[in-house]
Amino acid sequence: MSLVFAAILPHGPDIIPEITDDLAMMADTRRAMERAASQFAAAKVDTLILLDPDLVHRQNKSVTRTLYTGAPIITVATTSHAGGTLGTIRDSFCCDLEFAQAVLAEGKKASFPVIPASGENGEFPLVGGGLIPLWYTIHPLPDPRPKLVVLTPSPGVARSELRRFGTFLAKLAQQSPKRIALVASADQGHTHDPKHPKFGFSPAAAKFDAFYCDAIRQNHFDALMTVDDQLLKDSWSDSLWVTLILAGLLDANPLPPRFFHYAVPTYFGMAVVLYE
Repeated sequence: MSLVFAAILPHGPDIIPEITDDLAMMADTRRAMERAASQFAAAKVDTLILLDPDLVHRQNKSVTRTLYTGAPIITVATTSHAGGTLGTIRDSFCCDLEFAQAVLAEGKKASFPVIPASGENGEFPLVGGGLIPLWYTIHPLPDPRPKLVVLTPSPGVARSELRRFGTFLAKLAQQSPKRIALVASADQGHTHDPKHPKFGFSPAAAKFDAFYCDAIRQNHFDALMTVDDQLLKDSWSDSLWVTLILAGLLDANPLPPRFFHYAVPTYFGMAVVLYE
């Protein structure tokens, strides 16, 4: 069946109505996410591949400029479920172990740095970077819901390898009888607000976001291969790595962008992009 839906979805917590203190703050982005939810439901997906940026954030516990370093690995969740809690609401998602094991086995044959990632008691832990896109895709659907494959690329993986990995995923999808979707969980520059106590301000955030959005609108992923490392660091964006995997997937399974939304309601930028 190949690929039936793809998207870039942000993970700002205030998108979720149940956990925000200000419903107006991200209202426009929330409406865009609701559109994504509607189109995802209409696609009748069997398996969703989620590109989770959690590893990027976990490498930055000390709030230093080490955000873009790390072992060159791509983790593949190998548990029966993945789940976590947003506010007071908990959900657990059934994983597609058959597809995950194929990513591991075939990925190793193709020389990708894929490694298994396990959780506790059969559940892989998800935080906001993974959970928020799921809240608008799998979470609202009735049983039997689509199954989940969680992949987490490290910034240490070369850009060309990330894109090649996306093409590899497209080929796996093409060999599957299932209806496959891919969501890249991504936020943009985090240094838009000079008053923010953690990230502070840099003009790089607006510069990176404009560059990224222009590349996405024009479906010109080659431009993203050339982004300056210092611009990435100064903008503090976490979108590049997952987007390059999406780019490789779309190289092999072309889908044009059908919907685009971008906003900076707080200190970081967010884009919602739908392909189908």
